[in-house]
Amino acid sequence: MPIEIVFLIGMAFLLFLALKVKVNAFMSLLGTAVVMGLLAGMPATDVMGAITTGFSSTVKSIGIVIIFGIMLGNYLEASSATTRMALDTVKLVGQKRSSLAMAISGYIVSIPVFSDAGFVILSPLVKAIAKKTKIPLAILAVSLSAGLLATHVYVPPTPGPLAAAGMLGIDIGRAILYGLFASVFMAGAGWLFAEIYFRNKPESFYTFREDAETQQEVEMDEAKLPGSLTSIVPLLVPLVLIVLNTTCNMLLPKTSLVVKVASFIGDPNVALAMGTLLAIALLGKRLGSKAVMKTMDASLKDAGPIVFITAAGGALGQILKVSGAGDKLAQMVIDTGLPFILIPFAIAAVLKIVQGSGTVAVVTAATLSAPIAAQLGLDPILIFLASGAGARSCCHVNDSYFWVYTNCMGFDMKTGLKTLSISNISMALGGLLATFIASLWL
Repeated sequence: MPIEIVFLIGMAFLLFLALKVKVNAFMSLLGTAVVMGLLAGMPATDVMGAITTGFSSTVKSIGIVIIFGIMLGNYLEASSATTRMALDTVKLVGQKRSSLAMAISGYIVSIPVFSDAGFVILSPLVKAIAKKTKIPLAILAVSLSAGLLATHVYVPPTPGPLAAAGMLGIDIGRAILYGLFASVFMAGAGWLFAEIYFRNKPESFYTFREDAETQQEVEMDEAKLPGSLTSIVPLLVPLVLIVLNTTCNMLLPKTSLVVKVASFIGDPNVALAMGTLLAIALLGKRLGSKAVMKTMDASLKDAGPIVFITAAGGALGQILKVSGAGDKLAQMVIDTGLPFILIPFAIAAVLKIVQGSGTVAVVTAATLSAPIAAQLGLDPILIFLASGAGARSCCHVNDSYFWVYTNCMGFDMKTGLKTLSISNISMALGGLLATFIASLWL
């Protein structure tokens, strides 16, 4: 059977399992890998060999990193360090520019913390600022979402971009640098959209749930929050070490002692482990020993599904590689004349819209596009950026974040669609613009 037909059948089978049968992403990706391998004419033993190879190599490359990344985020969340970061940002930028402060806060907080949890943590601050400054609630809420959702799809150690970088063979430090670059465009586009589109909307534009709580000013007792330096250090240290490792390897000879030291402490596994230990050392006393252990156990439970889904994506990627799909699909892209960056963007966008998970959208788009980029000789960082842009295409009723957003703000579903969902379009385009700019020098 022609490999192009195999690819299309595989995509259809993946969507059927995930959407119609409601099979979880792990089983859907593994099942698709088996079907595509067999339809491509691979012997059954080779199919299983490719799956286990892809699965194990993916776990080896990013499994521990994902675990420590989630653990670090959970400690920062549990200790209220993320709230301290947000309050410091508001003070720095000023209340008159609170929407920008919210976008920056979300941009920072979502690097270690899941975007859903980040919005829950910061939503009281949003309500308090809206009441005090009279800035429309939607402007602040969408601006915060723009920052949260941008780094959520772009900046490791957030699981989605971390998994995509591992599968594409991208140095984590390089992924962080390009992810930070692209997420500025994405968050900035969402913030500008909120400022321009919602600034003069009448109150009748927004409708609230009947059971929504009346907005009340929330007092933040800063005396009960950790210090600014204590809050930010556990996050900054691993990011700086990872980027330092990347920089040293680019600029210095491999035999240099500095490179050897940087390669060890800047290894993502070591750097994130150090960040986690710093979080426990600096913030653990506030939590108490029981809470420290409870958070550690919860982090392992949170990490498991993400590691398995990512590894299943690696298995599917190995099937695409071994079956020769990369060569054929690359030729198809060349024949269409379309810019390559639109391929992973479109795949991630469709998956995000139909199944809701940005992480699954990023991982799957990266998996399916990697063989094409390898054959075309393109830098895989472009797949990374384009997939992240597509994964931000639309957050609506099948995404848990949509309901966190509407419930915390008291909006009904209609207003959620008119504010958060529509703003995602500008964010996706901002990410695509960043991808295009990066393609000019890559």
